[in-house]
Amino acid sequence: MSEHKVKIEDKILNEIKGMFQSIETDVTLHMFTRKDHCLLCNETLSLVEQVSAQSDKIILDHCECDINSEKAQKYKIERHPAIVVEGQSKGLIRFYGIPSGYEFGSLIESIIMSGKTTGSDLDPELVEEIEAIDKPLHLQVFVTPTCPYCPTAVLTAFKLAMLNENIIADMVEATEFQELSMKYQVQGVPKTVINDSWDVVGGVPPQVVMEKVRQALA
Repeated sequence: MSEHKVKIEDKILNEIKGMFQSIETDVTLHMFTRKDHCLLCNETLSLVEQVSAQSDKIILDHCECDINSEKAQKYKIERHPAIVVEGQSKGLIRFYGIPSGYEFGSLIESIIMSGKTTGSDLDPELVEEIEAIDKPLHLQVFVTPTCPYCPTAVLTAFKLAMLNENIIADMVEATEFQELSMKYQVQGVPKTVINDSWDVVGGVPPQVVMEKVRQALA
């Protein structure tokens, strides 16, 4: 595993500290790394350590463990590096790969979102429909760090997972996990893969994602 560390500028860390003032309840960042054959594990851990230090409401729980470990199985971890953001979310919010570039913003937003007790900013009718989902729903949003439209798709998926325990939402860094990108024929990002069978390309409104979700669950 690489020994490289990431250094976030002090100015950015101060901005994050200010943003984290709005966090109301504790948020745990479960960081999963392993010693061998893990691209960017150290860099991702370094990033998460610096972010978690900006608020006493953020707890960092680091597990250097393989996917067969009890903790990894609890959060259904299938690859490394992985981050689980656990707070007010009913479903599972995960990052596979380093949330760098534009996706760094997705990490910060997901932490803030998970630490708030106020309701969703989605349309109330949509919220009702999402809360009523009674089947497993897996959203995998493929991204690259240089894609400005990707955070929109990632945060839409996370907002769905916030509302329902049957929903798992993942950010997947497409270049880090090329075998997955090939499996799902990712030629452009963001691409949201829904239950392995349907997909949406682009940073589209939540209503458009939900149209595909209905089809995937039908």
